[in-house]
Amino acid sequence: MDSPIKCLGKWFDSSLSDKANVERIRSQLQEGLKQIDKSALPGKFKAWLFQNALLPRLMWPLMLYEIPTSSVECLERKISKHLRRWLGIPPSFTSIGLYGRSNQLQLPLSSLVEEFKYAKTRLVVTLKQSQDSSIRNAGIETRTGRKWSASQEVEQAEKRLQQKDIVGITAVGRQGLGSSKITLWSSAGNMERRRMVQDEVRAAEEEDRRAKAVAMGAQGAWTKWTTTERKLTWADIWSYEPLRIAFLLRSVYDLLPLASNLHRWGLQDHPKCQLCDTTGTMEHILSSCTTALTHGRYRWRHDSVLQELADKLERERTKKRPRQKPQMIQFVKDKRRLKN
Repeated sequence: MDSPIKCLGKWFDSSLSDKANVERIRSQLQEGLKQIDKSALPGKFKAWLFQNALLPRLMWPLMLYEIPTSSVECLERKISKHLRRWLGIPPSFTSIGLYGRSNQLQLPLSSLVEEFKYAKTRLVVTLKQSQDSSIRNAGIETRTGRKWSASQEVEQAEKRLQQKDIVGITAVGRQGLGSSKITLWSSAGNMERRRMVQDEVRAAEEEDRRAKAVAMGAQGAWTKWTTTERKLTWADIWSYEPLRIAFLLRSVYDLLPLASNLHRWGLQDHPKCQLCDTTGTMEHILSSCTTALTHGRYRWRHDSVLQELADKLERERTKKRPRQKPQMIQFVKDKRRLKN
């Protein structure tokens, strides 16, 4: 009654419920985001602090305590709001662009909901595969609210993996027979099965994000592209200027202040291009405007890029480098010939 008790990393109070712990997690997140936001660092470094400092501290209590999935989604919305402001993108930017793993442009950010589901399924599988029979037969329930159930997700993942065993190895695209190898569920050990179930949960979460992206009109247009995927690392983000990161994200998800977007947002009366009467979409402005082509604007843009590359190559060519002495190879004579 006087003070809570901590056992195995979990706090217990007189109510024997996790409401106070859920509030503690919420306040910890708000305080962490507030401290990161108040720092004098650029926005990209603030995003790195969340990913590598604040998020790992939240995962352990999220796995232990009985917190509903809807509450975790509310926490993720607060996180996404800060990430959008730190990266310089508008509030309408979809969260699929922040946390997607199959997008054309992938950021090194993790979704709190996905990590929560990943941790809960790991807890369910760990208790299910425990070597202690009393723990396996104790009937411990991992409660995650009505919206999503960790135990049901584990069962569905196991069924999908068993179905993959029946289907066998399939070739994708131009792969030859036997070019890919997979781990079968029937022959996998406990550690491998645990990893396979967790990977299946991540794949299901990414599939839901992909389905939502296909249903989007403007910000989901990248699902129809045939270009290769691009994964941004933290080293890439650190080397970019803030405006360059914002422009890259806005251009991929069609959020640039183009004539068509300004008209859709109610900031302009017509969606026409300033040079011609065609609708000013991003494709039209970048490569389809006949007036810009006639005036040589596209050629000037390409020549500017080539000039920058030529200057860089010329500086590297004329750079003085220290001469290195040639390394001589010392041959060793055959001992048998010397004896003869």
